[in-house]
Amino acid sequence: MTVIATRNGRIAADSRETWNGGDTVALTEKLFRKKIGRREHIIATAGDSYSGMVYYDWYGSGKDPPQVLTDLWLEEDFQIIVWDGRQLYTVNHLCRMTPVIEPFFAIGCGRKAALGAMHMGASARRAVEIACAIDPFCGPPIVVWKLAR
Repeated sequence: MTVIATRNGRIAADSRETWNGGDTVALTEKLFRKKIGRREHIIATAGDSYSGMVYYDWYGSGKDPPQVLTDLWLEEDFQIIVWDGRQLYTVNHLCRMTPVIEPFFAIGCGRKAALGAMHMGASARRAVEIACAIDPFCGPPIVVWKLAR
């Protein structure tokens, strides 16, 4: 599972991935860069990593979304944050980008802890640290990237 938080031009992610209800734990990357045209996009994946990576592979291709992602009965659900160099979006398996207009935002199983922390003034990094302390499916190391315009 995951916690990814954004605030003040930063995106922070934990590095824990779990399978089988938490029986298996590993470290993984959740923030990815992808150059599309002249702009670098940042794609952050939460939820089932395999379907999230199918989204990453497809994103920016100009093709219709793969049916494996848009299936309403998708077993591997995911949520993604996309930074296109200008705007922050959230995306689910329907591949419909929705603009984020909040001053801070979080996804993943640790999102409630992260949002609570940011409501109290925490940075994106600190919000992820707090979520990692509370949610057993989130864990360090924490990765922070700048969302450059």
